[in-house]
Amino acid sequence: MSASISVRPDGVGVITMDSPPVNSLGTDLVTSFKQEFPKLVQDPKVKAIVVTGKGAMFCGGAEITEFAVMVAMGPEKMKENNPVAALSDMMDMIDASPKTTVAALNGPALGGGAEVSLACHYRVASDKASVGFPEVNLGLLPGGQGTQRLPRVAPLPTAMQMILQGKPLKADAARKNGIVDAVAKKDVIEEAAEWALSHPPAPISKRDVPKTNRFMASAGGLEAGLNTAVNAAPLMIAPRAIIKCFQAACSGKSFREGLAVEMEQFTQLVFSVESAALRHVFLSERLAQKVPGIDEKPVPLKKIGILGAGLMGGGIAMCFIQKGVPVVLK
Repeated sequence: MSASISVRPDGVGVITMDSPPVNSLGTDLVTSFKQEFPKLVQDPKVKAIVVTGKGAMFCGGAEITEFAVMVAMGPEKMKENNPVAALSDMMDMIDASPKTTVAALNGPALGGGAEVSLACHYRVASDKASVGFPEVNLGLLPGGQGTQRLPRVAPLPTAMQMILQGKPLKADAARKNGIVDAVAKKDVIEEAAEWALSHPPAPISKRDVPKTNRFMASAGGLEAGLNTAVNAAPLMIAPRAIIKCFQAACSGKSFREGLAVEMEQFTQLVFSVESAALRHVFLSERLAQKVPGIDEKPVPLKKIGILGAGLMGGGIAMCFIQKGVPVVLK
């Protein structure tokens, strides 16, 4: 679980996140990234930087199992030694790079992975990549600067749909909405390197929130987005916290002031009963797929027995009959 660096013949430095199976941003990877990235910045032979992930995934986001550490610390201790601060420092490091930094999205960029891509100055995606913020499904919000970066590049309705409802965008849709700058036609690393060498640094933190987003926020757009999210999941508390972060981004507050709001709301959510329950369900479902000792492969179906010949039972029977599998109805 580390980040590795290399320098291409064209002078582009490549830093690769490697933390199987989804390149999650655990403490080890974040620490390694913060050690390796400055080497590329300080190397005089490096003209620009590309950030990517190993394998078929750019980055799957935070390491959920580490959230238990935050909860065990308690709110007061977390203020003194905030584990999320290291991730935020990593985003600041990428954002502040004096050399153009491009995210090469070789696969899905989810949660913290999407935030890493937004910390880069530009994003080039493969046609198989996607960008999403699923944190709301865990009763959380993006705590790595995502609530302040996304409204600076994407239309507010899109940003709300992605973060309030956890809906990801495929590469082409992400490009049309300003989140991705280009979709690679060939090798994503090659095209990201070309982009990095031909564009100046452009950190998102220095950009203003577009006037259309600020106008929509002041005209009731945020309230409408919240109502949609609440109607879909009335008991979720994260949407209200997310809206407060969007309000901070669109109200004229500075980027840093918005981050303070984001961290305050994230901290409240991570200690909430609702988020604890949703994280428990998420981890339990993952563990249920790894029951030790169950390694038998399914045998071919020779005959099917169905109890009940109503609408559903009859429909199931028809499916198997069409496939040539004998059915016994009772």
